[in-house]
Amino acid sequence: MRQYVSDWKGLIFNIAFFLNGLLVFLLIFENRFQVPFWMQAMGRMHPLVLHFPLVVLILYSIWVITIEKPESTRWNADVADTLLVIGALTAAVAAFSGFVLSKEDGYESGTLLWHKWLGVAISLMSLAWYGMRKSLMPWKISSKFVAVAFLLVLFVGGHLGGNLTHGEDFLISPLGPSEVENASVAFEEAQVYEHLVKPVFEQKCLSCHNEEKSKGNLQMQTQALLVKGGKNGVLWDTTKADLGLLISRIHLPLDDKKHMPPRGKVQLTEEEVVLLAAWVKAGSRFDLKVSSLSGQDPVYAYAQKILGGNRTEEQYDFSAADADEIKKLNSTYRLIKSLSAESPALYVNFYNSANFKSEEIEGLMPLKDQIVSMDLSKMPLKDGDLKTLAKFPELRKLILNFTDITGSTLNELKKLEKLRELSLSGTAVKMAQVKSLETFPSLKKVFIWSTGLSTSELAALRKGQKIAFETGFRSDTVILPLSPPTIVNESQILAADGLVSMKHQIPQTIIRYTLDGSEPDSINSLVYNKPIPIAKNTLLKARAYKEGWYGSKPVNRMFFIAGLHVDSVRLAKPADQRYAGKAGATLIDGIKSENEQNSGKWLGYNEDFQSYLFFKKPVRASRVTLSMLRNLGGSIFPPTRIEVWGGADEKSLKLLKVLNPEMPAKDIPGVESMLFEAAFEAQQVSCMKVVAKHLTKLPAWHTGKGNKAWVFVDEVFVN
Repeated sequence: MRQYVSDWKGLIFNIAFFLNGLLVFLLIFENRFQVPFWMQAMGRMHPLVLHFPLVVLILYSIWVITIEKPESTRWNADVADTLLVIGALTAAVAAFSGFVLSKEDGYESGTLLWHKWLGVAISLMSLAWYGMRKSLMPWKISSKFVAVAFLLVLFVGGHLGGNLTHGEDFLISPLGPSEVENASVAFEEAQVYEHLVKPVFEQKCLSCHNEEKSKGNLQMQTQALLVKGGKNGVLWDTTKADLGLLISRIHLPLDDKKHMPPRGKVQLTEEEVVLLAAWVKAGSRFDLKVSSLSGQDPVYAYAQKILGGNRTEEQYDFSAADADEIKKLNSTYRLIKSLSAESPALYVNFYNSANFKSEEIEGLMPLKDQIVSMDLSKMPLKDGDLKTLAKFPELRKLILNFTDITGSTLNELKKLEKLRELSLSGTAVKMAQVKSLETFPSLKKVFIWSTGLSTSELAALRKGQKIAFETGFRSDTVILPLSPPTIVNESQILAADGLVSMKHQIPQTIIRYTLDGSEPDSINSLVYNKPIPIAKNTLLKARAYKEGWYGSKPVNRMFFIAGLHVDSVRLAKPADQRYAGKAGATLIDGIKSENEQNSGKWLGYNEDFQSYLFFKKPVRASRVTLSMLRNLGGSIFPPTRIEVWGGADEKSLKLLKVLNPEMPAKDIPGVESMLFEAAFEAQQVSCMKVVAKHLTKLPAWHTGKGNKAWVFVDEVFVN
């Protein structure tokens, strides 16, 4: 039996020895090692397996420190050897899985380097300790020095691992000042970002997006880094229906791999979701004060809860709605929430304009006697929808900013006898319609900035006594920038001679655009006044201009003309399983992917891309257009060579065109779609082959130098 136990321990020791040898080999040749996809799951097991060896090795070390004499009855050599050999094996497994995990994006830091090498050191030290255990008996002073040193390495390595996972000073942060003390600020001086939004980022986001661990190349510890965004682009974009990456990802289902924070992390509360969405919708201003908000604003209510303020909450004479009914009517683009924990009053916030329909308001009728506030900012709301809104008798606050209403049915809201606050900023309401608001029974405040009203009309409104008209900040020395125009077309792929439409939510704004790739200016660029016909693949750039404002940032969109119908596609090799899209159908499905490699609409190759296009009947072709992705930070480069072949069938193909795209000489931040057009002499074809060769070695200036680059393709057009 003793021989069997000894053999068993020897086998464990030999396995641990092999793993440590493999680990040292991989570390020496780390720059050449690329983690295969099947090994990534092993890396992500690191948080699961690392705790066992830590506990076992700490127990063994403390045991050695406490043994004071050879004849001690508290020392059991067989049990001690078992602890140490199991600790050595599991430490090797943890170190190996940690090494694999370190190859994923977002861990470029000095902390990672130290944590990785300390992990390897712990594995090697435990193996060596087991091999020398006969010479290091626990009652010897040298053994106790080894145990103390080993514990020190364990604690430092664990602390650095905690920093990588949970953020800087994770272990000692409870010893510092409390968050409540740091957040102490007078309510009147509190700022929405600094005292409400920033703490949410720090608690729920910063552990994965900091200078030590920047998942997706995104860091969030400063305002400048927030504005910069990550490898998937900027965090917020009010020109998009879903307000951009930040808001869209926190609304994804928890099981979605893109949901933020990821599953297993502490999730945002519903109040925090509302806070972030409201902050972004309001322009993501870093200087916005809480005191400038309405008392009915959900952000104001959140601030009262977090910061205090001694405000007396309004008492309501209606009963609370059924909790199941509220849950049933909540969705990922419409949030219904109580104003406070004990209040029966509800507020409603709409998020995604692409999913909005007028029926969404009608669907809230079961809660009409509890809803006191509704925010429909930037929804495609029409004048006729105001008749539906007039059916909510308890409404105190209604936000209609930057909607499509003209004010022709504004008097419908007079039926809301308790309406105290109305926001019409960025709408096309006229002076006569606004003046009629003075007849509303309870209306006290109206926000009316960025409308078509003249300076004299706004001045006249401010002289009124019954209603406080907020017309926005005006100064002869301060000029504000316009928001970018909105491109109405959802699809980037148009039929021949398709039309592109644009709009701006501030009346009397001039939209200027270009179709040649140049930047639109306020003098020479074309003025938009009707839908634009597009006859070929075109990059549209547009900016908004208005007297008394700075021009907006440009908005860009590439439009493609749908090509000849391709009947089928065959890929020479399947794409990487992480970026497999819909296989060959991805290239001809008429869906242009967003600039995000994980959208599920790209084909990603860590090798050459090659596909065959088949036509049931011969077609006359003269151009092939390839839509690809560039994300240098994610190792997605343009192809080094593009080949287009054509013929009657696969066996009679001839080379029609070769393109040799220029390789980037330095890092280009951000993610961008790229277009490669291969024009050739028109000819009849029934089969075509398209090849895009990948860059075999990333350049010396790239962090992954020497590794292979990726190529990403989402559409192929034949014209």
